[in-house]
Order: sequence, then structure tokens, then C-alpha cells
Amino acid sequence: MYDCRQRAALVPAPLHTARITAVTLLLLLLLPASAIQAQSPPQLLLINTEIALQPDGFGGQRQVLLGDVFNHGREPSANIRITVAAVNADAEAIGEGIGYLVDACGSVLLDATLAPGQVQAFVAPIELYSTGAVADLELHVQAEQSPPRPSAAASSDFRRIASGEVVQLEWESEDSLIYGTGCERAVFTELDWRRYRLDFDKDARQAIEHPDAQHVSPAMLERSELTLRTQARDRDPTLYASSQLRYAPTARRALYQSDLHSLYSSEPDGSYRRLIHPELHRHSLRGYLWGRQPGVFLAYYFGAYGDPVRYFTAHVDGQMLSGWLENMPASQIVPGVAPDGYATVAGRDEGGISGYYWQGLYGAAELLFEAELPGNNYPAPLITRDAIYIVRPPATGTFPSLHCYSRSRRSLTLITTLPVSLPPATRAWTWLSPAGKRLALAANGIGGGLWWLELDAC
Repeated sequence: MYDCRQRAALVPAPLHTARITAVTLLLLLLLPASAIQAQSPPQLLLINTEIALQPDGFGGQRQVLLGDVFNHGREPSANIRITVAAVNADAEAIGEGIGYLVDACGSVLLDATLAPGQVQAFVAPIELYSTGAVADLELHVQAEQSPPRPSAAASSDFRRIASGEVVQLEWESEDSLIYGTGCERAVFTELDWRRYRLDFDKDARQAIEHPDAQHVSPAMLERSELTLRTQARDRDPTLYASSQLRYAPTARRALYQSDLHSLYSSEPDGSYRRLIHPELHRHSLRGYLWGRQPGVFLAYYFGAYGDPVRYFTAHVDGQMLSGWLENMPASQIVPGVAPDGYATVAGRDEGGISGYYWQGLYGAAELLFEAELPGNNYPAPLITRDAIYIVRPPATGTFPSLHCYSRSRRSLTLITTLPVSLPPATRAWTWLSPAGKRLALAANGIGGGLWWLELDAC
């Protein structure tokens, strides 16, 4: 365990102001005392720091120190904790707080390891117990040195496109895609979007606004009743953040949920609203998967890692393709959706046999092959006419692997390893290009990013 203190000077201003930006770069020294005395270079740098106000979960606001931790050293750092003491001009303590690494959604990453060269956000709530202006912040940093870990699978054929928490993606063509970084629970308009051209050697990434953002307007929100409270029949703009609004990439409709988690679709301008599935308030919508046929989608629901995944399939025009969510057998994994939406590939244990099952809408499920199943943080299987692409947990080692299952031959083929490990705090997604010749992989959390892979015939 390494331990160090550092004092950071701030702009002389009251901490209770809405936002104060630190003048100096805060250095977090993750080194033994002897190394500190010798003024060795710091291993961890605290950058982009500022004091801001955030919702406290009780209807009020709390003051926090925000920033990014950059591992500038040669060794991984684990169990990073930042203790903050706010002091006045007389060096008297007037507030304190404890900070941790967080993901893009603000969730604390208690078991995270920061590898050399990685950057991750942190948040440290600060509670003032005395009035007055804050002159300095004293930072007490604790962290543990972690054994070196491989940063990528040496045998992986994936090519990296971007770093950061990539959580949404849409293929525009075989050579072009757009992707969004940010919190996986955020509405698509709140993500940072870029376009990537696979056939460009230079300037391949271009910052963009999502093409469908133009449809989101006060008139659209009013017509769709997206921000209307069902019981009170009054408008609540905060409902937009939890609406899971998405525009179908293969059809002219939008999907979103109400305050009771009823799922609706509408025209891009919010007109011609149609109810798809009513009152799913007991379930947490985590996302949509799009079938290969236009307008087909699967909506999937779970709470936390390890929870069973509930789901249903439908068409954005309003037609249910599967049974109601409660009537569909739960899956241990996020299930894949068949091109027409009339079948899924789910993971479960039936009769003591754990594996991947072809689940039709009627009748018993068909076992494809026995397997140890991953959690609901793994990508859903991708289904074409004959091939099923499945990411499986590692039998040994650190990295999962991508396999292709041929339904006609009933054979499973290893394609390659993934370039990223998938611990419980990380989620990953995969998408097939329109012609099925390329596969994109995205992951959030520490070490997240975006990769793509050329696919051969399965």
C-alpha cells in the first residue's frame, strides 16, 4: 500500500459557488516515502480537476471534486482512494470527502485497476462542516500496486478504432459507422458521437451530431407524450433522461418508454404514437437489439450483473412478434434476435444442461450446444441466416473469445480472441455490418473502446 499527501491551491473563492476550476495541476504521488523524498516522477496524475455541484439523490445538490486520474507510471494501480480535506486561509480544516474512480455513468469502480497509460474519471463528494472560503485542498491518496496484466490479447485480430466508453453504434455502410461514447443509460442525444470510415487512412474519425438528433424537439416530445406523467397528466422534462429514446436504424420509427416503462413507438416527429408493450415498471430496460430485417427489434431488461434477462421481440410499427415479456423464459445472457424476430438465441440451464438454446416463439427450446455461460455483461449473440456469432468466456486466461456456430452443420468454430477482458463492471456489445462481412465490438468501463474485425465465411 502506498500513501501520500499533497496540498493543492485553488482559486480563492467560496466552495459553495456553482463551479470553481483548479489553477494548478494536482499531482498524486503513488510512491514510497523514500521515493517522495528523492522527488521521483509521480506515477498518478490528477488532471482536468474542478469543483462542481451534482444531484445528491435526495432532491438537493452536493459539492464534489471532479477530475481524471492518469497512470503515468510503469505499474498498474489498484484500490485507488482519494481523501480530500478542504482548508481555509488559516490552514484550518473546514470540510472533507473521499473519492473513487467512476465510470461514465458515475458508478463507483471499487475493484478497478488502472493500467499504465490509462485515464479514468474520479468523483470526491465534499462536505463542509464550517463556513468560509476554501483556500487549499489537501489530498491524501492511497493505492496498491497491482501485478502487471496483459492489456490486450496477443492473438486477437480486432483492430482498434477508438478508446473511451463506447456504448452505442450504427453501421451506415460496409465502410462507415457512427459511434457514441458516454454513459450506457444516457439518451442517444447526450452521447458524444463520431463517424469512422474504415477505408480512410487519415482523418478517419469525425465528430458529428447524431443524424436523428434533428428530430428531437419540444414539439416532438409533446406529440409523443414522452415527458407526460401518466397518472398526473402533467409535463415533466426530467422523464426525457430515462426514456431510452432511440430511432430505429433500419426503419422510420422511434422507440421510447413512458414513466410506467410502457414501450411506445412513433413517427420521427412524435406523431402516430403506438403502444407496443404496457406497464413494465417492475423491469429495467437496458437496451434494444436490431434484427437484420427492417424494423425488427428485441428489448431486454435486467437490474444488475447476474440478474436474469427478460425480453420480448416486436416491430417498430407496433406489432408484437414474441409473447409478452412475463411469458418469455428468462435468459442468463442477453439473448440474440433472429433476423425476422420470431426466434432468439438464449442462454439457460434446462434439465441440468447449461448452454445456448434456439428459442422459438412456440414449443420447446432446441439446445444448440452445451457451454458455460457468461453473465449479462457479455454481448448478445448475432444471428444471420445460418451463422450465429457468440462471445464466450475464457476457459483459461483473461480474454473471452469470438466463435461462430453454423446451424446447418451444427458446428462451432473459434474465430479469434477479444482484445479486452470483460469483468462484471464492464459491458460489451457487438454489431454486424449490413453485408455481414465486418463485426464491431464496443466496451465501456476502464479499458473500454471500439474495435472492428474482418469476418470470413463461417
